[in-house]
This record gives sequence, C-alpha cells and structure tokens, in this order.
Amino acid sequence: MAAAPGLTLTIYTAEPGSPSEEGLRLLATWAATQETDNQQSIGN
Repeated sequence: MAAAPGLTLTIYTAEPGSPSEEGLRLLATWAATQETDNQQSIGN
C-alpha cells in the first residue's frame, strides 16, 4: 500500500462448507465483538 509504508494486508479464505470456513467465521465474530466492545468503552 503506497500510503502506508510497512503495512501489509493478509487475506484468508477457506473452502465453503469446510471446517476451516467455520473456524474463520468464528474468528470473525470474535473480532467483531472486540471492535464493538472497544467502541462502547470510548463512548461511540
């Protein structure tokens, strides 16, 4: 990314219907929950 030296973007994919997809979805819910908690703690 030209605007952010040293920044990397990592993307994970999984076969639809696989245990890996289920795991990635679970991780996504954890990340979404953490983001919501962070926003609430700063008053957004």
